[in-house]
Amino acid sequence: MKLKELTLSSILILSMGLSANAQDAITWSTFRNGSKVADTVALGDYLPLKDNEVYVEAVVELPNISKPELFSRAKLAIQKTFTNNKIGTSNYDSEAGICSINNFYDISDMTALSALGSNPSTDQYYFNALLSIIVKDGKYKIKMEVPQYTYGQSSRYKSYTDFQSQSMPVKKLANSRQNGKRQRMRVLKTLNDKMLVTFNLVQREMGKKLDTDF
Repeated sequence: MKLKELTLSSILILSMGLSANAQDAITWSTFRNGSKVADTVALGDYLPLKDNEVYVEAVVELPNISKPELFSRAKLAIQKTFTNNKIGTSNYDSEAGICSINNFYDISDMTALSALGSNPSTDQYYFNALLSIIVKDGKYKIKMEVPQYTYGQSSRYKSYTDFQSQSMPVKKLANSRQNGKRQRMRVLKTLNDKMLVTFNLVQREMGKKLDTDF
């Protein structure tokens, strides 16, 4: 199950379903693919796609809420979307009604081999996530794209340019014959789950009245 263009109610239902069906990597991949894992991992089986890129958006109506108030709510939502990252950046354009953040999802590489070892690997899949909230009177749109990733120790990246110099398109994780298929299934599913968490957080924050009365 993956994100598509979702309404508020469908996002909440999807969130409940994912929580109820969480399973470990081996059980989950067997459930999804059968006892014999396919030679390829299809990106679209695990993530929302648009033009073969990891991309999702949703439009939410909030009648009678002004653009300025929604913009203020969006700024607060953006500030809560990701854990602090030394190379993450954000941008706010009140005239256009756009709040955006360029940040990262860290997904640890805990394969069966490294997890059983005495010194588990600390390498990570480091996914670049671009999130924007676009507001108008009475409604807003959430847009998210995850175009790139790197693999290794995230501490090596000193700047966004440094990250880009070593990054690869997310689609390289799928759609070709490859080793480590179960690992990639787990990583792509985890990425989808993290995107869902971000969407739910934005929805909650955008629905909150500003606490300006004191």
